[in-house]
Amino acid sequence: MGSKIDAVIIDDEIDICILLSGMLKQYGITARYATSLREGLEKLSNSPNLILFLDNSLPDGYGLDSLIHIREKFPEVKVIMISAYDGDTERKIAAERGAIHFVGKPLTRALILPAIKSIFPDIIN
Repeated sequence: MGSKIDAVIIDDEIDICILLSGMLKQYGITARYATSLREGLEKLSNSPNLILFLDNSLPDGYGLDSLIHIREKFPEVKVIMISAYDGDTERKIAAERGAIHFVGKPLTRALILPAIKSIFPDIIN
């Protein structure tokens, strides 16, 4: 892939941030992470190749509640929701508010890779 891809991970579980960052690094994606919504939003930029992995349940708010604001302020950001609560209702709300994908926890390569490949199909040769 010719273009650099960056990711921001917002999840209050540091282990998830480290695991996901390591997974992404294997595919040449540079990841920064934050454990709060406020800190994570500060890390966002309006880059055309930015993926946001957004947890729903954070210490200072809910990812689903922030989706509309994120999509308005950063329209180029591709949002992938990640949550242990991945019922039909949560998935529907996430899609309506602009998330491209919704991945349930626990996160695995088998769940994450197809979500990334649907956004950037050339990520894997």
